[in-house]
Amino acid sequence: MIYFKNFLFFFFLFSFGLFLNALGDDHEVKEFDETKPGTKEDVLMTEVIDWGIMTPPEYTGETKEETAEPPEEKQKEKKKFTSLTNRSFELSLAQTSVNVSNNFISAMDIYKRPIVILFNIKDIIEEDFRLIYRDNIEINIDEFFNGFKFDLNTTVKPLSININSKDRWGFGLDIGHINVIGNFSLPEKMLKVEEAKDEKGGLGGAAFADIGIPVFFNVRDFKVKIRPAVYLPVFYVEPNVTYNFGRSFHEGNEGTRISADYKIDLYSIFKIEDGDFSKMQDYLFKNYWNILRENLGYDLGFGLEYRFNSWLDIGVDVFNLPFYRAKLYDYLKLHGEVFVDSSYININEVIEQMENYKVPEGAYGYPEDFEILSAVNKNGQKIFRPFKMIFYGNYRPFDKPILTLVPSLGFSVSRIYLNKGAVEGGLSAILNLKNIFYIKGGINYNDRIWKNSLDFVLNSRLLEINLGISSQSQEFKKSFNYSGFGVNFGLKLGF
Repeated sequence: MIYFKNFLFFFFLFSFGLFLNALGDDHEVKEFDETKPGTKEDVLMTEVIDWGIMTPPEYTGETKEETAEPPEEKQKEKKKFTSLTNRSFELSLAQTSVNVSNNFISAMDIYKRPIVILFNIKDIIEEDFRLIYRDNIEINIDEFFNGFKFDLNTTVKPLSININSKDRWGFGLDIGHINVIGNFSLPEKMLKVEEAKDEKGGLGGAAFADIGIPVFFNVRDFKVKIRPAVYLPVFYVEPNVTYNFGRSFHEGNEGTRISADYKIDLYSIFKIEDGDFSKMQDYLFKNYWNILRENLGYDLGFGLEYRFNSWLDIGVDVFNLPFYRAKLYDYLKLHGEVFVDSSYININEVIEQMENYKVPEGAYGYPEDFEILSAVNKNGQKIFRPFKMIFYGNYRPFDKPILTLVPSLGFSVSRIYLNKGAVEGGLSAILNLKNIFYIKGGINYNDRIWKNSLDFVLNSRLLEINLGISSQSQEFKKSFNYSGFGVNFGLKLGF
């Protein structure tokens, strides 16, 4: 009874497959012609042959013995391993990057080359850790007087949720993303005490927290990306130190006036009285409704990518397009001037009076105390996040995703830097192994910094680990000597 049931089951599968195959093929139904040789069974056999069930041998009128087919014809086509598909649901956790750079001291001024350390790692660990240092540590102090720059850029993205429908459309939610940007600069002419007019330097920076909703969809050969976001500035300061060196005149005397004028206004989301930060938490809890109503800003991220052909995509990404500005009202105020003016000094009087000579008022000046005051801007300080527009291409030289070259070029605008506008761009290369493991390396100029980066991604679809490092500096040559470092790390979970 069991054998009979199995027979019926397999017979049903065979018949159903035969039926589907017949529906899927276009064939001509042959009718039996009694005037031609053959039987109705021959016509039925021809129908079976036309449906692709059997392949007839060539008819020669002679009976042939069956011969074995060559091995290569009997080989079954091996199933090719395809790339992992992108996750339909994804949780992105603790995406963190820290970047610090300067244009004066580099790691290569103190430590040996990484390749030397690597080849001597056993001796370093077992014998003397000090072997990582150079035999002669030399720091060229003259480079400091060529102008000093320091930059900090840190991003923390604690949680992002994304939905992806077979790469056709998708949306997500970015929660509590934080970006801290800071820079400090001293101009060359100020450090060398050279003649200058309105030479700028100082401290600039900002911290933002945001919530965004990324969305993407495809329209024909175009991929459209949109990210509306609401952001909250936590603190904000623009660099505003002005250095001057020039001729001056007083009562017929000619001299030189050197001055440094500083106007630092550090805006904050919370009110700071007399530099006391201890009341910050109480202020935030008591005024959170006012913060939501008065301080929030809105901007838009936008991207458009066109699939030109199988080996080239071209696109543009726009970041932080202003829609409605944020405002901060409370700030710490530090204003003052330090100057020396030799036109007030009469050399003849100095020689005549010697020890009894008193320097006249106006010959020099400085604040008696660097007093930091708490103030309020009733109109509010308008604050926008740094704006960027980047054009790029994805070039696949082998017409396959295993290798992609990504050239980019664009610009950025931000008031927290001395140079409000700057060019952005560079070249990156991505080696992608079936979307399981890929490496991305590049040389790019972003956020006024040269970055030589190397990123690694290990993806099992359920879990993805991202790790990246970079060497960077404000100067191209020093970016290869580790004048700055960048590290980024993140985890992604999903299915």
